[in-house]
Amino acid sequence: MHFVLVSGLLGVGKTTVILNMMDTLYENKGHRIMVIENDFGNKGIDGEVMRKYGMDVQELKGGCICCTLKTGLIDTVRVIQANMDPDLIIVEPTGIADPEIIINSVQDCSGIEIDRLSTIIVVDAERFAKTWKMFERPLRNQLKVADLVLINKMDTVSESELKDIEERIISIGYEGPVKAVQADKGINMEHIMELFE
Repeated sequence: MHFVLVSGLLGVGKTTVILNMMDTLYENKGHRIMVIENDFGNKGIDGEVMRKYGMDVQELKGGCICCTLKTGLIDTVRVIQANMDPDLIIVEPTGIADPEIIINSVQDCSGIEIDRLSTIIVVDAERFAKTWKMFERPLRNQLKVADLVLINKMDTVSESELKDIEERIISIGYEGPVKAVQADKGINMEHIMELFE
């Protein structure tokens, strides 16, 4: 099973990225996919949206996966693997989650068989400078475990601003691919498929 974590701070477009991925992975590759969405509030709007597209969604409510619901996530993954045997589990944690804690929890857990683990970190091009000032530490924590960084909402900034964002991401020691995308229009989203080759 391929475990894919799609992480990023609040409002960066994680759900849109996942919805865009689903079309290619399900329609073109025939993967059996399960989405686990961690909604911080009482109502999982994103889950309702995903169900409209015929996706299976398991929502974990009431807190962050990496803290109060760490056990809940592990139990959910075990049940999904035992009962549904998907090719792919996509986890969308809350924006405040530390992806490294999630990754370590899943990797170190008995009863879960993961053949491959990938982490996609999504950042918001339009709000990147402000986000960096306010949330530098959680953003660094997310970027240090990324296999792929997507700079979403590329249409909201200039080419030079995109270059500045990429340089800032690389300056903290990230050495993987950085791709500018517009997830809501599917622009440049084909780069994600490199993780599934």
